[in-house]
Amino acid sequence: MSPTQRTEGSGATGQLDELLRPSVEERSRDDDDRPRPWRLGSQVYVAFFGGAPAAAAIAFVNARRLGVPSRGRWAILALGVLGLAASVAVAAAIGTDGDSTSGARVGARVAALAAWGGMYLLQRTADRVWSYHARDGDPYASLWGPGLLAVVPGAIVQAALILAVTGEVA
Repeated sequence: MSPTQRTEGSGATGQLDELLRPSVEERSRDDDDRPRPWRLGSQVYVAFFGGAPAAAAIAFVNARRLGVPSRGRWAILALGVLGLAASVAVAAAIGTDGDSTSGARVGARVAALAAWGGMYLLQRTADRVWSYHARDGDPYASLWGPGLLAVVPGAIVQAALILAVTGEVA
């Protein structure tokens, strides 16, 4: 039997297809009326400008849109809290050099981006399944409006906590 005449379920390729089938065919777009998710790579801008609270809010809503189980969504919220705590701790540890707060700002952003990395990993598998079933050219919704709505309060909360701990605005 030639490789092109191989039947489904025969040989290594057929067995591999059978292993992947439940995870890929599990979700169907035809009967799914959830809102479209946001692109995972775009969420990094929210994390950079709004800090860990904004990134957690966007990632939590996006995980719900992607169909991530509740355990994963709770883990995203926990990463948001840990990221905020790390941002404040790093900013407090770096402190300020006289009138300059750039070190504290950079430290807080690095901690927020690290937290976003974990949020990205929690959404990645569901995002791959979503994009596999994409029927149109761009299966993602725009993050401009929701991103801006998350960035402003997220940045304010993070700056207020850093100010409370360090006495300086980061």
